[in-house]
Amino acid sequence: MKRDRIAIVGAGVVGTALAYLLKEKGYPLVGIASRRQESAQRAASLLPGGVQATVAPEEVVPGADLVFITTSDSAIQEVCEAIANKKGFRPEQIVVHTSGALPSTILNRAKESGAQIASVHPLQSFADVKEAVKTIPSSIFCLEGDREAIPPLIELVKTLGGKPISIDTQHKPLYHAAAVVASNFLVTLSYLSYTLYETMGIPQEEAAQALLPLIKGTVNNVEKLGPVRALTGPISRGDGNVVRGHLEALKELSPTFTDIYCSISRLTVEIGIKKGTLSLEGGEEILQIVGR
Repeated sequence: MKRDRIAIVGAGVVGTALAYLLKEKGYPLVGIASRRQESAQRAASLLPGGVQATVAPEEVVPGADLVFITTSDSAIQEVCEAIANKKGFRPEQIVVHTSGALPSTILNRAKESGAQIASVHPLQSFADVKEAVKTIPSSIFCLEGDREAIPPLIELVKTLGGKPISIDTQHKPLYHAAAVVASNFLVTLSYLSYTLYETMGIPQEEAAQALLPLIKGTVNNVEKLGPVRALTGPISRGDGNVVRGHLEALKELSPTFTDIYCSISRLTVEIGIKKGTLSLEGGEEILQIVGR
């Protein structure tokens, strides 16, 4: 099967890992570009057989069928416009970025040159290139953009070992918000939990030993049962007295902690009612306690 020629613009973790994996899967890599020559060369040195490294994307982009712009989110549109200004794009190309937050439409300057545009976001967090190479093949990839661009990108994702999902461009902000809640906010809530232990004089190492098994068990339950059936705890049981006790303790520490607890409790009431373990009357009592 013929493989599209690939150009990578952006030599960070995602760009370098994608370049490595695509080359390994038989996609011809025409070059990798970066703002700094040393970054481009470092990325190229990690690729089997090497590849052209440059600070001038317009040197490698015209020879590619598929262009990945893997810069930071803040630089994607600027980089796209700079390439377009130098006549780097051409008809029949597919130009994509890998941002989870931004829509494909920020690549409209490439579209004006006749290219199709899309975004391809691996729904995963990557600490370094080595870890990214390991985890990208098992990742979910969210695709959106021009209709004609999606089928070859689905094929590419499947070739990498990933699972593609497609959404409408208008839903990109909601898609990313969901990812932030699932990943970033889980870290924030873990931090809050550790902090509450520390206020009792329990050091972070011991807090981790106590709380991480609980966190992992909860994630496991969500995986097996879904978020509604996985819910446990005082709100799920309609135990208003326990919730009152929590709030009294939190008010001694920080208004921020109290606000977070109350906001999350209000949504948890909805889940408890859906699960069927919390009555409407019990839910109303909890809402009165935490404030509507």
